[in-house]
Amino acid sequence: KPKRCPYCGKESRMIKKGFKNGKQRYMCKDCSHIFTYNSHTITMYSKIERSMFKKIVLDTLSFVSVKKTAADLDLSVPCIFENRHKILCALEVLLDSENMKLSGTIEIDETFELESQKGCRKITKKKPANEAGQSSYRGLSHEQVCIVTTTDRNGHEIFKAVGYGKPTKNSILENFLKNLDPKSIIYSDGAFCYDELAKKANCSLVQLKSHLSYNTVEHINTVNSIHLLIKGQLIAYRGIATKYMNRYMSLFVFVRRFQEMDDNEKLPIILRRLKDLNFTNNNENL
Repeated sequence: KPKRCPYCGKESRMIKKGFKNGKQRYMCKDCSHIFTYNSHTITMYSKIERSMFKKIVLDTLSFVSVKKTAADLDLSVPCIFENRHKILCALEVLLDSENMKLSGTIEIDETFELESQKGCRKITKKKPANEAGQSSYRGLSHEQVCIVTTTDRNGHEIFKAVGYGKPTKNSILENFLKNLDPKSIIYSDGAFCYDELAKKANCSLVQLKSHLSYNTVEHINTVNSIHLLIKGQLIAYRGIATKYMNRYMSLFVFVRRFQEMDDNEKLPIILRRLKDLNFTNNNENL
């Protein structure tokens, strides 16, 4: 039974009001809205059993492929794909709602991944990355997606795909300015786009243009190691469609948060966060 009405938000009296798709319906005595126990949650339109949904959540956090999860649960691949992306969208919303602040010593750097139109019915520019395997141009170009990773020494992390080619000043300000605390120290590789970020955020910028300038305090080794993990996982997935890139960046952030926990510890935490999230997404909007 829901603790509160998902429409008016009050912990009011509720009465039972029949069934819908096998789910008990309730009616709020204050606003007269009718709802089920999972109204306004990501499982609102789901027709699979709860145990199956838990399995999909756990496999998503464990980087299990969609086909293997579908085989284990004896469900179709499109069903697993849709439920997985409902979870990924919810994780992305959770990160945005946290409004995380990076403070103290901050590392920021970018890496690049070849654009992928994997799954598109009409490929407008080039073959998907998993078929072509390389860009049509030498060096950086508009065919490569820029993924910027930031982290501080307190373990707070933000990963985002900010566009194509070299990151611009506007894209960096739009995605990271609100997440930096003033008076922080930013370590970067010397890209000019971070100068304006440090100025607007009232932070100090230290540019480390080569490994010779690294020491035990001043370095960007943490974000470089994150880049290796991201690229390794993208290879394991055999490519991710560029339009879904930020969803998987949110997944990588959550996986790193719970990397010290086993499945029995992290699963209840994630399920509780998803249950309390007022967010719905149907298959058409995925």
